[in-house]
Amino acid sequence: MDLALRPAAEGRRTTPLPGAGVLRPMWDLGHRSPMGELVLSAARLWIEERPFLEPGGRARIRLAPLDPSLWQHLEPGLRMTLHEDRTFAGTATVLEIQPPAPTTPSG
Repeated sequence: MDLALRPAAEGRRTTPLPGAGVLRPMWDLGHRSPMGELVLSAARLWIEERPFLEPGGRARIRLAPLDPSLWQHLEPGLRMTLHEDRTFAGTATVLEIQPPAPTTPSG
C-alpha cells in the first residue's frame, strides 16, 4: 500500500508513526453498521524501509488485518482512510494483495 499521512497542522498526529508493526490503527473499508454508522477495521502496520513516518510524509506500508474476513473485498487501486480516532489521519491506496501466510498446527 501507499500511505500518505496528513500534515501535523491538519491532523491530530504530531509525532512520527512507528513502523515496526506495533501500531494497530483503524481503517475505513466501506463497512457500515445496520444503523448506517461507520465501522472501522484494525490492522497491524509496518512501514517499509524505514523505522517511522513523519506527519505529512508518504511511504509504502504493509498491513496484517486483525480480522481478515473484513478485508476480502479489497483490490489494487482501492483507496481507504487511516484512523487513529474518529478523525482521519491519512489515506492509503492498495497496491498489492497477498494471501495470509499459511499456519501450521502446533503440537
